Amino acid sequence: MLKCFLLVFVILSQSIAGFSSEFIEKKLDSKRYKNVRAGVVLYDLSDGKILYSRMADELFIPASLTKLLLTGAILENISSKYRFKTQIYLDKEKFKTLYIKGAGDPNHTREQFEYLAKRLKKKKLFKLKSIVFDGSLIESDENYYGNSSRYYYALSGAFNFNYNQVKLKVDSDLKKLRVDPQTSFISLDTDSLRFLNSDKRGFPKISLYSLPNKDKFIIRGKVSKQDENYTNLNLRISRPHLFYSTLLKDVLLDHGITVENSVRFEFFSTKKKKRFITLTSAPLHDYLRVMNQDSSNMIASSLLKFLGIRATEASGSLDAGLGVIKTFLKNKLSIKPDTLQIQDGSGLSAKNQITGRQLLNYLIYFHKKHAKKMADYFVDANQSSDYESLQLKENFQERYHVYVKSGTLANLGVNNLAGYIIDKNTNDHFGFVILTQLKRYKKPAYKGTFSNPILKAMMIGLNL
Repeated sequence: MLKCFLLVFVILSQSIAGFSSEFIEKKLDSKRYKNVRAGVVLYDLSDGKILYSRMADELFIPASLTKLLLTGAILENISSKYRFKTQIYLDKEKFKTLYIKGAGDPNHTREQFEYLAKRLKKKKLFKLKSIVFDGSLIESDENYYGNSSRYYYALSGAFNFNYNQVKLKVDSDLKKLRVDPQTSFISLDTDSLRFLNSDKRGFPKISLYSLPNKDKFIIRGKVSKQDENYTNLNLRISRPHLFYSTLLKDVLLDHGITVENSVRFEFFSTKKKKRFITLTSAPLHDYLRVMNQDSSNMIASSLLKFLGIRATEASGSLDAGLGVIKTFLKNKLSIKPDTLQIQDGSGLSAKNQITGRQLLNYLIYFHKKHAKKMADYFVDANQSSDYESLQLKENFQERYHVYVKSGTLANLGVNNLAGYIIDKNTNDHFGFVILTQLKRYKKPAYKGTFSNPILKAMMIGLNL
């Protein structure tokens, strides 16, 4: 009798504070989490109190939550209104050469190439001697991913077109695949590919091979129109600079402009050259939004290296960018760099290590300084099918706003979430961090497998 009374008293005392931890504890003690490490923190941003903490000071792999730290370092050092400017020059020779300085813009578009072609035509330049690409400002990514064609392994450099990706479109009637954007840089080997007319997905196997002047994708198995709706037909290319130069030549040729000699990749001085045009990007804010909401690893890699340039005036390198993040952690989040490991800006590295409490420091910082950007840099769970399980009651969407950033490395069993819960009835704001990883993993743990149920239990505890 006394035990029952004490249990009721504990639960009531937790609920009086506005949160009951009973539901999280019950979830984490269930059979499903027997083989799962879980670090969880829930913080009341209005009162400055931790409502729940479990393994908050143990290190976990953050996966794409690393992008939050990169975002914070960028916002501290660069205006979100900044625009990349790619300068294009012409020499003063009669038979002219085009010169392009790579600025690390994560995404040039066909429309920008069309603009360049039209300006050349207006100047009556229908034949160029060559094109020189200077990529010395930005370090090119190393290819650590072998023959994998997965889009989330897309590399970055000084010159980037279409986020260094292509997409395959399926024509089941003609039993053909086409590449978007269309380019001579890509060839497809579909000799034994079977085209399905049904609504079932084919799940084709795709491998990437680098040939001297192009990329070749070998596609085997089955494919259907249904596969277009999923990311397995979004493919990375192997060499961003060569992809960029080939697409540019393709567009120029479409406009009747030829390049007589081979293009060159080398440093050049702007002396004795006249600036012709400038290709200007979208605001940095737009790139940060796409990087976080779509969890773009390629954009993260680009912006990390660019951060190194802007903050240190050094070359755009991985190490320079990481140095700026470590300074941000120390000066703005009061986190000693030697208490965690940050090896990249995207979160792809399994060597990244961080604690729940350290990520909470970031959430507190962001809430104080950039709360208005919350809806831009975090996913609105109310609007995403990935979080339908959070619909606890009919009035859920009316009462709560939940903003999340996920981090997943499926093959390592890593499932993470961090973000904010806002009670619109009371105007209470909460920050939360959920870090999970399988202790032993034989099968992939896909996005939300372990993190979403914990968030749901957290919401039930707040929704009493």
